[in-house]
Amino acid sequence: MKSLKRKNYWLDEAKIKKVQRLLRAKTETEAIQRAIDLVLFQKEAAKAWIENAGVGGVEDLYAR
Repeated sequence: MKSLKRKNYWLDEAKIKKVQRLLRAKTETEAIQRAIDLVLFQKEAAKAWIENAGVGGVEDLYAR
């Protein structure tokens, strides 16, 4: 189970509402949690992409 902790922050209301709309979140809390998850996922994906850059090769399917 996830560990949740109540936090109080001063955040831009317009940005929260925009993120809520973009992520189709039902609540502001859900929007913030999903935005954080998205940032963490992007960081992991970028790390994996960098670690695998140059691995393997490109196969010319048309034998040019």
